[in-house]
Amino acid sequence: MRKVYFLAILLIVIMSSCTTKTTSTTLSEAIRINQVGFYPNSVKQFVVASNNGTNFTIIDAKNEKVFSGELRDEGVWEASGENVLLGDFSKLTAEGNYRVVVDDSLHSYEFEIKKGIYKDALNASIKSYYYQRASMPIEEKFGGVYKREAGHLDDNCSFHPSTGKTEGTLNSPGGWYDAGDYGKYIVNAALSTGQMLQLLEQYPNAIVDGALNIPESGNGNSDLMDELKYELDWIITMQANDGGVFHKLTAKNFSGFIMPNEFDLERMIIGKGTAATLNYAAVLAQASRLYKNSDKDWSIKALEAAKKAWNWALKNPDVAYSNPKDVSTGAYDDTIFSDDFYWAATELYLATNEDEYVTYLNENEQPYIHELTNSWKFFIRNNAFHSLLENKNVLEKEFASTLLKNQVKLANEILAAIDTNPYNIALDRFEWGSNSDILNQAMILCMTHRFTGDEKYIQGAEQITDYIFGKNATGYSFLTGFGSKKVMHVHHRPSGADGIEDPIPGFIAGGPNKDKQDSAQVEYTSEYPAKSFADVQASFASNEVCINWNAPAVYVLGYLQENRK
Repeated sequence: MRKVYFLAILLIVIMSSCTTKTTSTTLSEAIRINQVGFYPNSVKQFVVASNNGTNFTIIDAKNEKVFSGELRDEGVWEASGENVLLGDFSKLTAEGNYRVVVDDSLHSYEFEIKKGIYKDALNASIKSYYYQRASMPIEEKFGGVYKREAGHLDDNCSFHPSTGKTEGTLNSPGGWYDAGDYGKYIVNAALSTGQMLQLLEQYPNAIVDGALNIPESGNGNSDLMDELKYELDWIITMQANDGGVFHKLTAKNFSGFIMPNEFDLERMIIGKGTAATLNYAAVLAQASRLYKNSDKDWSIKALEAAKKAWNWALKNPDVAYSNPKDVSTGAYDDTIFSDDFYWAATELYLATNEDEYVTYLNENEQPYIHELTNSWKFFIRNNAFHSLLENKNVLEKEFASTLLKNQVKLANEILAAIDTNPYNIALDRFEWGSNSDILNQAMILCMTHRFTGDEKYIQGAEQITDYIFGKNATGYSFLTGFGSKKVMHVHHRPSGADGIEDPIPGFIAGGPNKDKQDSAQVEYTSEYPAKSFADVQASFASNEVCINWNAPAVYVLGYLQENRK
């Protein structure tokens, strides 16, 4: 009898628990959600793709229901070929670990709600640059399992004929490897560093001394300031005596998937042109303002170099770079330099307050747009707008007012696109580096929130960040080392050659790319643009890493961390 009595009590307990807990569920990748998580007061949404759900619940770590809601049919997203259902649980603010359950049968990956949710992702996205350092070893005490020997001292680099020099060598050590390859490129270095300098300007204490565990930690400066300085110190070496700036430092061809110290191709200084010279001028003038108090002598040197570069560009306004026939590394080529002049004039004016530069700005207005793809070519004008608005107190009132009006108009266009997209993102083109395009949209929204204080802009940036962390048509979290469905096989030589299963953390993968320039060697599983992604090492078109794809992630994650807490 005692056994029967015990079983009866047990049955009652089980039946009772079913009124507050979910039934058995199955993990479903049809549920696309930010796999890292949310701040308590942020927008919280997810997508259910090509599934017939009607309602959802949120369950906590104890499997108890804490929230319920209805799914909203958003229709078919042509970019992914999916019928999209949208769930919103923004009203859930309690910290904890959760999952989404759809129709009591399908559940999502686990995610968190907590204060400071993006701190680790932010730190990793910055520290990825440390792992990209040339000319120094990555020591175990700073890099852990990703330690490696130094590669490319770059202390005796010969000149390619495209530089106009035939004799001598250049000492140009340091800096970051640009992407999955071992090249160093001025144009992309300037854009990327410039974007992150804006976070440093707005929130100088966002990354405190010691936060990243890099060799400079403990010197009293922000670790972000130190990491950017490593790149700036390389950039400044690339100027010729006449003020012009060399385009890049690479070998003639890409290497195989080997470690940096195994690279045996000749390193050369290649090219010289207007774009590199103006971008150099812009970022060094910008940095000269921000490093004035921490390194006065360097600040003076940087500004002198920037002015010298500007003067060379005025005399050589249309020197376009293209790869010589014997060079196949990244071109970063451009033929239109009006936006390069505008950014350089902006930063030189803010650094000097000299009439020459503001006169140029007044006489050479740029279209206030965000042009997708090739951010190193097009986003520099947005860098200029953002720097001007951040320092609007030194501008004429009418000029500042017009800039702000145009910034708000651009941001509202992005929000309107978010409102009409089933995934609640603004991106409608998926090309090379699409993840940088969408992160640059988020950066524009963050900036607009900063300049207006309007909550809708930071909410838009949050929805875009959700995309990066898993609420996208591939279901991947695109930041290495983060999320449940992580990219694992990025096109990145050290990650592919170091013998470690996990890639170096903190890199943004390029993202879906409808053009699939690597399709000869990579099999894509979908023809839809928003799904044109392959997590394989060979996919340089969709799965490479690059410093200009990480830069807006650093800014956006830093901005959210500072404003959502």
